[in-house]
Amino acid sequence: AVVSTQSTGGPNVTIGANTVVRDGVRIKHAIVLDGCTIESHACILYSVVGGSTHVGSWARIEGIPNNLNPNQPFAHVTNPPTFNEEGKLNPNITVLGHNTSICKGTMVLNSIILPYKDIGHSYKNVILL
Repeated sequence: AVVSTQSTGGPNVTIGANTVVRDGVRIKHAIVLDGCTIESHACILYSVVGGSTHVGSWARIEGIPNNLNPNQPFAHVTNPPTFNEEGKLNPNITVLGHNTSICKGTMVLNSIILPYKDIGHSYKNVILL
């Protein structure tokens, strides 16, 4: 991976091989898989970014943390259903599928984007098939 010294990563960040992270990028509690390009000043929080994905400059990819406290005795991850009683997506991490392209200045919040999508405008609480 090639990570700019002007970017900020962590805590809990994994960056795959052949990934390029440009200046001013913020990555926190996220996994960025192999071959991605994260352009300048993008922000990725609580998300999984699939391989060969391109995130444009000033884009924001953000999920909702589950607030697990590992210091609490008997802490465990609960798996709430994907949808609530009203049929809406429950808050969770954001997942971008393989070879997804996110245009500059776009925000993707609490969403699941399947592979091979070009995202040209912002989305919140959706699953894009």
